[in-house]
Amino acid sequence: MDQIMSVHDAWRFLENHPIFRDKDGISRFKSCLDIDVVEINPLTGEIDEDPRLNTGIQVWLECGAWESDLGFGVPSHDIDLDCGAPTFEEALIELAKLVKTKYGK
Repeated sequence: MDQIMSVHDAWRFLENHPIFRDKDGISRFKSCLDIDVVEINPLTGEIDEDPRLNTGIQVWLECGAWESDLGFGVPSHDIDLDCGAPTFEEALIELAKLVKTKYGK
């Protein structure tokens, strides 16, 4: 898959990416994904201290590789993969692009 064009492409790419596989080859992508829906200030893209300015919604994703070094394994957090977008679909596509850029196909 050279280009990630749809949410379906992104999901399949992430589910099958080797950084999310445990030592038995099972995908742990869903365990590695943290999803948060937040109200943000649309002018800054951040959560403002003044809640009246937080009129936009974003889906924020945090993710990292599955670390199998410790027993069964645990999810990690790679700050280079943190991303967000107005919808889950857009955020997931962005996450897939970040994984592809940092870790390859």
